[in-house]
Amino acid sequence: MNTITKTVITIEHHCLHLPYASLRLQKRQNLERLVISIEKVGQLVPVIVVPKGVNEWILMDGHQRVNALRRMGKDIVYAEAWNCDVATALLMLLTEHQSPTWIAFEEALLLQELHLNHGLSQEHLAKQMGRDQSWISRRLSLIELLPEPVLQAVKQGRLSLWSATRIFMPMARAIPAHAELLLQYVLKCTLSTRELKCFYDRYQQSTLSQRLNMVNNPDLFFKAHRLMLEEKKAHSLQIGLEGKWHSQLQDIHESLSSLISIASQLFLSYQDTQASIQLLHAFQKTQNQWNLLTEIMRNVIHDHQRNAADHHQSAPERP
Repeated sequence: MNTITKTVITIEHHCLHLPYASLRLQKRQNLERLVISIEKVGQLVPVIVVPKGVNEWILMDGHQRVNALRRMGKDIVYAEAWNCDVATALLMLLTEHQSPTWIAFEEALLLQELHLNHGLSQEHLAKQMGRDQSWISRRLSLIELLPEPVLQAVKQGRLSLWSATRIFMPMARAIPAHAELLLQYVLKCTLSTRELKCFYDRYQQSTLSQRLNMVNNPDLFFKAHRLMLEEKKAHSLQIGLEGKWHSQLQDIHESLSSLISIASQLFLSYQDTQASIQLLHAFQKTQNQWNLLTEIMRNVIHDHQRNAADHHQSAPERP
């Protein structure tokens, strides 16, 4: 790759072209924080541009900064101008100038742009990035398997990447019409990731007719779910900490019984070292928490026994 010269300049907003804005996810909260930061200390980091024509520039990176400056009514943007073409700049963003805020999904969008619209092969991209070709393929699969409406919702910040890949992608593969109906509802309503996960968990466990009812009228599920949560809160207040202690210990007892029954069979079937390490790591995290509880209870029992002994010694003798 030829040496690229970089020059810091000032550019008026009307001279900027933003054809690659969709390569970065829109994050409303980040934009608000950025506006506050720029109001306090000014624009500290220049955006990145490449020339398009006389006093015309293509914005390659820094779309959030430009949006923040426009919202604030600023006329000037500080920019770092690279004297190269668009494809070279995009590749440099992936390799030499990668922002710590890039996520895998955004890397995939960049790779797709270079592969489809600039004719760079997966093999070439892998070589430039110091990766193997399978890594490039896996990154591209993050977006190639998503239905277009879901992909657009993620880009616009209206749907989380987790929801897109863990819920809408498998649902769209199985029954595309169901994914489309649920997406229409999600984009109109404000749902937490937890609520959406609860919906999908129930969807997976339902019959085909029940699934159809769920996606045709998601409101029924979410109203019932929220009512159940309120009832659980009320029940928690009624039973107090004592009831919660008994209830959760019972849950742990049942979970341990289940784990005991599958442990030997599970590790016997997993000869792959990496898979075994991951399973053991999950066990050790839980074991650490259990050890902490055991230590707390050891002290509680010790204090209880000591108090009982003191009480026995101080009790008056019966005549």
